Amino acid sequence: MRHFIRMDLPPEPIINDKCVRKRLKNSVCDSCSQVCPVGAISFETMNATIDNQLCYQCGNCLFSCPVDAIENISPHERTYHNNHLVISHDEPLASVEELLVWHKQYQINGVEIAEPLVEKWLPVLAALNIQLKTLQEPIWQLVVTQPPEIDSGRRSLFFRQKLDENPLNKGQVRTGLNARKQLYPQDSWFHIELDVSSCILCGACAKVCDEQAILIEENQFIFDEKRCTGCMSCQVVGFPKSIEVKSQVAKNNQPTVYHYYDAQCEKCRLAFLSWQPNAHLCPICAQHQKQGWL
Repeated sequence: MRHFIRMDLPPEPIINDKCVRKRLKNSVCDSCSQVCPVGAISFETMNATIDNQLCYQCGNCLFSCPVDAIENISPHERTYHNNHLVISHDEPLASVEELLVWHKQYQINGVEIAEPLVEKWLPVLAALNIQLKTLQEPIWQLVVTQPPEIDSGRRSLFFRQKLDENPLNKGQVRTGLNARKQLYPQDSWFHIELDVSSCILCGACAKVCDEQAILIEENQFIFDEKRCTGCMSCQVVGFPKSIEVKSQVAKNNQPTVYHYYDAQCEKCRLAFLSWQPNAHLCPICAQHQKQGWL
């Protein structure tokens, strides 16, 4: 009788309920799908899924998800030595977001790439250096190396554990935008634009922001872009559409402060917040008056 070995397959990658797509009906967050090289991530109403047949677990989505909602994928283990990443074989291409974490977590400031792989990595390295220059960080140096020789002799098959005079290190970096925020505490990755002419100070944007990047208190409307992870929830719930979130790297970002005033509507007698010091109509009554209903 034949004996079969039972093998337990690793759990499939999933997007958990922290995902803003699963919490907000009109969410437009697509950070994970934008960086997926094989189109394995798809969205439906109040849902987001990963196609396990397409996903090869490159890990790019781990570094772009604003709420750390992706499970059962590990960041790629990479090799480094003397503050340089070492790319000697064809491995998953790192994203700029991942390399930014390598830069701080392991103090990496360059990359050694074997000759056939240089062209593949050049665009990412160029994009990385543009961001590092904006952040006033040392740019990465590129060292082109020759591909390792392949010893196909029988001796190499029996002595694979031969010691190296300069053994290489292997490691993984922390994932998620919050991890990157901790490594770059004074810098920001997104810019929040507010249209004061259309904003009615309803406060929905501040309530939906998990990172407390938006605060409305003591007659101050504050955007702290260093806290923003780009989930764009504020952009979705703001009524009317008064907020827009854009990708933008900035060094030593300081909070943006707008001032507002407490007011009372002379028509409905309800208290409201206004951008003008002498406002007499709340946004609802002002709209009714504009339409001729008052």
